[in-house]
Amino acid sequence: MRTMISYDEAVEILQTTPVCSLPSQKIIFTQAHNRYLAQDIFASKNVPPVPTSSMDGYAIASADIETLRNEGLCIQATNNAGIKQEFHLEPKHTIRTYTGSRMPNGADTMILREDIDEWQSHGKEFIRLKNHNQVIKPKQWVRQVGENYTKGQKLLESGTRITPFEIGLLADLNQVFVQVVQKPKVGILTIGDEIIEVGEESEYSNVLRSVNNHLLNALVESLGGEGILYPKVGDDRESIRVLYRQALTQCDILLTTGGMSVGDFDFTKDIMAQETQIVFKGVRLKPGKPIAYGIYTNGSKQTHIFGLPGYPNSCAATFLLFGRIIFARLCGAKTQQLILEATLLDEAVRTDSRMEFRACDVQLREGKLYASFARKKTLQSSMIENLGAHTAFAILQENGESLPKGAVVPLLVFRDFL
Repeated sequence: MRTMISYDEAVEILQTTPVCSLPSQKIIFTQAHNRYLAQDIFASKNVPPVPTSSMDGYAIASADIETLRNEGLCIQATNNAGIKQEFHLEPKHTIRTYTGSRMPNGADTMILREDIDEWQSHGKEFIRLKNHNQVIKPKQWVRQVGENYTKGQKLLESGTRITPFEIGLLADLNQVFVQVVQKPKVGILTIGDEIIEVGEESEYSNVLRSVNNHLLNALVESLGGEGILYPKVGDDRESIRVLYRQALTQCDILLTTGGMSVGDFDFTKDIMAQETQIVFKGVRLKPGKPIAYGIYTNGSKQTHIFGLPGYPNSCAATFLLFGRIIFARLCGAKTQQLILEATLLDEAVRTDSRMEFRACDVQLREGKLYASFARKKTLQSSMIENLGAHTAFAILQENGESLPKGAVVPLLVFRDFL
């Protein structure tokens, strides 16, 4: 077991520790939102399969562009989208063609409706350019064969998290069923005599509302996992052990909150040491210094355990920074942190040498990001409201100095802030 390691060391361990990917299942694509693909997806045909108009207008042959400028072209027919009929363009003619229509044979260029004048002569319709000098590029406004994608092209990779946009692509591909990774089962165990559940009341004033289990459950579900909330348990060694063992056999990841410090009743760290192989404990990090990571193995069964701090800010931050890495690897995916740069609107005073992920308000002004700590009530880890809307983590490096107003800092974006 490694102790009090750096943030970068902890991340490297989590990225390189052997992880058994979860099995897959076949589901209908419409039910695949927020799931992770367990297969590569390839195009079964060219799209579009034939040259297609991308605008409403007139299909012409590029060889007739000069005729269009001068004497004009005769309208041969109307080509609606979706009809089976194929048209063959005659020389010095045009065919009225609409968005999505198959281009007539012999036509390779579209002229927009707003760029032409129409007139009639001897019972026929003609068109001519409004602006004689307008530049016309051959093949303009025509979607070529395979312009969207070509047959055999890989469009989605295994491990891709499916958003509404991937749902749309799967529909376009006529991909009725997809193989997705089974949802990671993430057990959540909250420990402490001082914790009371939501809706519960207590005659004592020194109690804390159960926040972490519901916060973590929502985070797990937002990532596409299945949260399992175990009953709240007090500071009783054997009661903790019973639920701990149960969760190890039922879950892919176990998150415990509280009981990881050095108090007389912090039994969780002892049970974790007895029931699992602890890989590391303690990271030079603020918030989240007591974070621990371990692995439980029983035959082919593998469970990853994170002992998270008890305060909500620390609990959420350490799950996002560390637990999410293993979650993604179980799904065959990679975690990609979104880190942007922002200018400080106030001073960042440093009183600790640890690397710090400090909650800050983010503002967007004229295309630039700015960060401020002014509205955060305190930097204490217990303030869950510090993670509210318009919030990101300002990354303050280990052994760094205080930063003046106007300094540029990296921001770790963990939620929508606009």
